[in-house]
Amino acid sequence: MLNKIAADLKTDLPAELVDFLFAAYREIKENYLLERHEPSELNGGKLVEACFRILEYKTKGSYTPIGTQTNDMIGKLRAFEQLPATSTIESYRIHIPRTLASIYNIRNKRGVGHLSADVSPNFVDSTLINCTSDWVIAELLRIFYSCTLHEAQKLVNALAIRPSFLVHEIDEIKRVLNPSLKQKEQVLVLLASSYPKKVSESDLIKWIEPKSKATFVNSVLKKLHAERLIEYQTDKNCLILPPGLKYVDTHYSSFINQN
Repeated sequence: MLNKIAADLKTDLPAELVDFLFAAYREIKENYLLERHEPSELNGGKLVEACFRILEYKTKGSYTPIGTQTNDMIGKLRAFEQLPATSTIESYRIHIPRTLASIYNIRNKRGVGHLSADVSPNFVDSTLINCTSDWVIAELLRIFYSCTLHEAQKLVNALAIRPSFLVHEIDEIKRVLNPSLKQKEQVLVLLASSYPKKVSESDLIKWIEPKSKATFVNSVLKKLHAERLIEYQTDKNCLILPPGLKYVDTHYSSFINQN
C-alpha cells in the first residue's frame, strides 16, 4: 500500500522528497509498533522536515535542499498562513502547517531525548505523532492522488484505521497481512503487536490457522522458546522476549517489502 501511495505522490512531487517523507514515516510506525516511543517522536522531526519542503515546492516552485539545516521551523510553518487565500489551497496554508507544528513542538519542547524527573509523556506523545503522521500522509494522497477517487478513498481509509503495516485486528482476531511470512515470523510479529500483553496458544492458532496444531506447537512455539525469542509458559501463554523484539525490529522493513 505504501508503495502505491508513494508512486502516486511522485507523479506531482520530486522523488527525493517523497522518499525522504516515507523513510521518516516508516521509522515512526516501526518504532511505535515496538514501543520505542522516543525514537518515534524523534523521527517525527524528519517527517516535518520532509513535509515542509513539499509545501515549499508546491507554493514556491523550489525547496530547501535535503541536508540543509532549517532554522526557526515553527516560524517558517506559520509563514504559510500568510499566503493568499484566493490562490493557495487551505491545506497548504492552514491544515498541514498547523499539524506539522504540533508534531515539531512535541519533538522539541517536551524533553524528547533529555533526562527528566517528571512522569514521561513519551507514550501519549508518540501516539499523537503516530496518528497525525497518518493524517498527513492521507491528506497528501487526497490532494495529489493519480488513482481513481475510489482507490484513493480506500487507501486513505486504510491509513486511518490500520494500527500497523503488518497486523490488522477485526473483532479480537489479529491477522498478519503478509501471508508469505513463515509461521515463526508471524508469531513474532503478532506477539510484538500485543506486547507487553501475553497471548494464549489458542489465540495464536486462531490467528495464524496452521494446518497442524501439534506441529505448530512443537516446531514453532517450543523452538522459539528454546531460542529465547519468546517465553512459552506452562499455562500455554506466550510473551515475546527482548531478543524477539530485536528480531522483529531488525527484519521489519523486509517483512513489509515482501508485500
